[in-house]
Amino acid sequence: MERIQQKIYLSRKSQNSIEFESDVLKIPLKLGDETSFEMVIINRGEPTHVHFSLGNEMADKVMILQDKVYVIDKEKIAAIVRLPKSYAGTIEDMDPGAIFVSTGYGATKKSFSLAIVEQEKQKKVQIEEKVEEGDEIEESEAKKETKEARTIVVAPEKMVLLRRLAVSTVAIALFLCSFAIIVISFHPFVFALIAAALFMFIVVYNL
Repeated sequence: MERIQQKIYLSRKSQNSIEFESDVLKIPLKLGDETSFEMVIINRGEPTHVHFSLGNEMADKVMILQDKVYVIDKEKIAAIVRLPKSYAGTIEDMDPGAIFVSTGYGATKKSFSLAIVEQEKQKKVQIEEKVEEGDEIEESEAKKETKEARTIVVAPEKMVLLRRLAVSTVAIALFLCSFAIIVISFHPFVFALIAAALFMFIVVYNL
């Protein structure tokens, strides 16, 4: 299972500035269970003290294992989230709480939201998202196959054969027309001459 993580950047924009990778960190949980997450502090400036505190909504649900830390380059802080069965209410009705981060001896203070979501529903949403992604991939592949099926490539050998067949057909048609004309005009010698010429043309062309 992938570990839930929040990255916190210090002094990336300016001295003692604080930035969060996620404005809202979602924690899947069921009543009576507990889980953990970690906060990764990445400092781009001078070494500094960092202090963590909880808003009223999360004071009884979250425990930060180390609420004060001195950060030179990078530090990781673990936190535990508990939701007792005696909690009066449902997870759906629970409001997000705040985790405050201050640095520079309180010169800068900022917070991100922590939202506890129902674990089963979170899994269902993730499964639905994966299914939708799979359907999109299958649809894309189907369209690609249909497009390839519609594209008919004729080999050069087949093109030559089709061309010869077309010429032979035209020659036969001319032969029949000549035959009809000559039969009507009663000139068998001329008919034989034209027929021989057309026959030679067809033979020579198809060699």
